[in-house]
Amino acid sequence: MIGHVYDGVQSPGGYFYDKVVLSGPPSTCRAVAVVIHLDGKRLSFARIGDKHWQQVSVIRRSGDSFADCIYHRGRFYAVTMEGILKSWDFGGPDKPRKKTVIAEDDEDMFDDPVITRYLLSTPWGHLLQVRVFLDTLRGNNVRIEIDRLDLKSQTRVALSSGKALRAHAAFVGQNSPGILSTKEFPKLRPDCIYFTTPRLRERRPFENRHNQWSGVKVYDLKRQTLEDAFPSGGGLYGTIYPLEVWFMPSVV
Repeated sequence: MIGHVYDGVQSPGGYFYDKVVLSGPPSTCRAVAVVIHLDGKRLSFARIGDKHWQQVSVIRRSGDSFADCIYHRGRFYAVTMEGILKSWDFGGPDKPRKKTVIAEDDEDMFDDPVITRYLLSTPWGHLLQVRVFLDTLRGNNVRIEIDRLDLKSQTRVALSSGKALRAHAAFVGQNSPGILSTKEFPKLRPDCIYFTTPRLRERRPFENRHNQWSGVKVYDLKRQTLEDAFPSGGGLYGTIYPLEVWFMPSVV
């Protein structure tokens, strides 16, 4: 088990691991798993068959942590809560090759605080960043904006919320995300993001004083509304029970 054991922890999952991302099916002999752990402060990896994990990155700044990680077109990408984007290439026989893609944080660019971030790999080849803002002027206290992360120019390109997903439905959470066509799956809502209960590190005021985001939610990018996707346990559901996970159907 990764991390340390703490007494009196309300959410012990954060001290073991937050998220594990695979480069491909475990049946692939050289598949790689990358894990965010120790409350988002560390990133480690292991190849199928390895006997131990190897650490590849540590965040020592008190105000930052890894928000999300994804496998996209042959590389792993991780974004921090401050918006810094790094990538790793595990394709060679030597140590993973690390690259800082976007070095400047973007938190000072906005009036509202960013409470969490996600990465999305699209079927049309783009890497997207989903920023979730605390916006107390809205009924649900949440606003979402989407950027395309241009890997060549190493910049963020703002996208129109209503057009960013191209009528697809996106799924994000603590396991690997995905984007599905609403034409192939017509019961899904187009231009919507489905969320499992998020890990909101360093954002306890949001959890305690606002809507205590728990259970599966759906955010409509065109209407800018956040609502329950289906009934949940309510109350402390997202803090005392395991977080929900997504199971993606095979379309082969």
